[in-house]
Amino acid sequence: MSHKPSTSPGYGPPKLQIPCLPILGPYDWGKLLKDIYDSIVAEATAADLYYRLLREAPDQLHREFIEHAYHDELKHLEAFSRLYTFFTGQKPHYTFSPVQYRSYGQGLLLSLESELEAAEFYHEVILSSTDPLVRDTFFLAMGDELEHATRFGVLYAMTKGSPLFYNLSEPQSQGETK
Repeated sequence: MSHKPSTSPGYGPPKLQIPCLPILGPYDWGKLLKDIYDSIVAEATAADLYYRLLREAPDQLHREFIEHAYHDELKHLEAFSRLYTFFTGQKPHYTFSPVQYRSYGQGLLLSLESELEAAEFYHEVILSSTDPLVRDTFFLAMGDELEHATRFGVLYAMTKGSPLFYNLSEPQSQGETK
């Protein structure tokens, strides 16, 4: 029995091949370098914020989640700095303004918001470039930023007494939730 290729819609060979072009349109060189530089500043700012939040963390879970994000931000800072140096031949020189917050909970909320903004920004850069080094560097950071946003969302909900979170060390009767 011989198999013939299916002629059903959606199962045949593609009728249109998308060329290897950036989905959101090409970036100009200056904008790409500025975006890399802005990413360096954002990662340094986030690392500083997480370092300060880490000292205020109320328990081990909070410390673990924040420390994880802190170390990832340092990794991203190094990756973006290397990318900048690769393209310019110069190490980046940058300054940042520390994020101000009034309470630990507000610091967590600001962290959550900045992680989501960073992930969206990195996504746009990825879709605007065909350079594999640029895309891979921003993709690595984007994935981590989404993970951090999830972690900070959990921590923020815990600090606000969300009914989704209860003390797991307390015995619960069957079917009971706090």
